[in-house]
Amino acid sequence: MLKQRVITASALGLPALALIAWGPAWAVLILVAATLGLAAWEWGVLARLRGAAMLVPWTVLAVAGIALPTLAGSAHLELTGVILGVALWAAAAFALPFYHADTASESLWRPLLRVSGLLMVMAAGVAILALHRIEPLLVVYLIVMIGLADTGAYFAGRRFGRTAMAPEISPGKTREGLMGGMGLVFVFAVIVAVAADLDPMEALPFVLLSMVTGLISVVGDLFESILKRRAGAKDSGSLLPGHGGILDRVDSHLAAAPVLAGGLYWLQLWPVPAT
Repeated sequence: MLKQRVITASALGLPALALIAWGPAWAVLILVAATLGLAAWEWGVLARLRGAAMLVPWTVLAVAGIALPTLAGSAHLELTGVILGVALWAAAAFALPFYHADTASESLWRPLLRVSGLLMVMAAGVAILALHRIEPLLVVYLIVMIGLADTGAYFAGRRFGRTAMAPEISPGKTREGLMGGMGLVFVFAVIVAVAADLDPMEALPFVLLSMVTGLISVVGDLFESILKRRAGAKDSGSLLPGHGGILDRVDSHLAAAPVLAGGLYWLQLWPVPAT
């Protein structure tokens, strides 16, 4: 399974990273909209939207929401999308400790998961495109950082994992695994801060923001686990051999992208256009 995951990630991920780093903005827009459009489709299926008559408009709306700020050239719409994403994932992080499967009403959770999912996918796409507009390598940084967080959590959890982090949501995830993932994020953030020649007053908030982004990425993973558990599904789909569906691969990014973009806006580490 691990070998298949590595092969799939290399075959699809490396060309995508190259396109993001050096490709034209219009191609990155298509890549982000298509990828997250597929994720939105899978989310809709898990949220029990039935048939093309419901799933197609749902997916089109998600893609339109992702592309609108870029196509309109509106920094205000872009920032609104980022702030919306930060607010949604902050609320999700607050609510997760109170989740109990046996007391969660389906009549409440199904519409909640549908509405929140659509908005979360749109906000993540807007945030990724905002990061790309500011500096394409920021998107590469985000993707590599989340990959390292997942890798560190996987191996640290297998070797040292003892204490379940969220047993009702995802019993396999441990606090020790989380610490391993955050350790790799910290090292990577420090290396990037040094390579980018950030002065200490910029490097410290950048590293702290990276740590917060890594932590919130776990919330994205756990939130999708709730969605899958309520749908009785192991994976969100089967498009990616060894990985499951598209949503299984981008769930962490959905949460992390708005937080990283919002943090950079707030810290003013990169300039934001006034228009």
